[in-house]
Amino acid sequence: MKHPIVRFFSSGLWIFVLFGALTVGLIVKDIVLPLERGDFSRTVGDGVHTATYGFNLHPCLVPPRLIHGSGNVKNGLPALIHPKLLSIARAARINDARRDAGGFIQDPDRVIGVVIHGVARAYPLPMLNWHALVNDRIAGVPILVTYDGFCDSAAVYSRKVNGKTVTFGYSGLVYNANLLLYSHAKKRTGESLWSQISGKAITGPAAAAGLRLTPLPCQVVSWGVWRRMYPHTLMLAGNRRLWAAYRKAPYASSYLQPGDLRFPIQPLWHPAGAAQQLNLKSRLLAIWLQGRWHVIFFHTLFAKPLPDQLVHLTIGGRQVVLQCWKGIQWETATVLAPQKAPVDYSLLFAWYAQHPRSIRAALAHKTASK
Repeated sequence: MKHPIVRFFSSGLWIFVLFGALTVGLIVKDIVLPLERGDFSRTVGDGVHTATYGFNLHPCLVPPRLIHGSGNVKNGLPALIHPKLLSIARAARINDARRDAGGFIQDPDRVIGVVIHGVARAYPLPMLNWHALVNDRIAGVPILVTYDGFCDSAAVYSRKVNGKTVTFGYSGLVYNANLLLYSHAKKRTGESLWSQISGKAITGPAAAAGLRLTPLPCQVVSWGVWRRMYPHTLMLAGNRRLWAAYRKAPYASSYLQPGDLRFPIQPLWHPAGAAQQLNLKSRLLAIWLQGRWHVIFFHTLFAKPLPDQLVHLTIGGRQVVLQCWKGIQWETATVLAPQKAPVDYSLLFAWYAQHPRSIRAALAHKTASK
């Protein structure tokens, strides 16, 4: 009688077993692992025509003519899911090892800082230029960190939507020149498009249900400032294969060209009167107080020297304290009080297109206070 192993190989069954093992291996390599890393992408969308992206556009709560292909395909910027993290010490060691390649994270680099239940985390903007979205969880709280480099818009939201934890991806589409997220669903018809700046669902089942994301407090400061403020913070590690790309600044030149908007925008802000000192690319932060957004322009905060770097304002009847930071490359500000107020950052053109009343109110308040 043949040995079982000899009988197995002589029967030819080993070919089917080998084929099955290879198939499973390829599925794990090309689908499961990329999904775990958050860098899975398929070529869906031609970069121009909205219909080629296959999203359910019914209902559509915004003018369809203002939704355009960004030039990227769906998932062309790989959103991160369950991201890997680094300690300050580990990030410093990687910096030293990559010194000849431009480093990894530099002190002047801006980060989106989030603190939940005393746990601090930093998401560097040089990384988010290449990912746009991070589906993360801090102290058990599911959050979505978002950044659109073209609009320089940073916002953090809860991923709890209608009682369920949702995962988001990069749609490859823009609305009013601002990136659109999409919520993952088992079927493509169940996917919805969401505005990065407003957090509102604009198409699909979520739009039909009138859903919007809940904004959370965040800060945009330099990495050097953040790690001094929170010495036990962890930092996003990103994707090792993109470490070289992180040192590139794909949107830097557009910030110096106020007229470079690339896509149709409506309404489009036009300066008038006292607002002449602002331009379409002026930076601002918006703070959520008493049920609405209140806008603060960076140029007013840094119009004169700030010896203590603190600014005290009364906004919507509330006392607001800002910490202003004037760095080598960037000016920015954070909200110290009230501590739990959600904050968004943006360029003027992008914010005005979706929140025009808040801009008009800010300009009217400035004029009245003179």
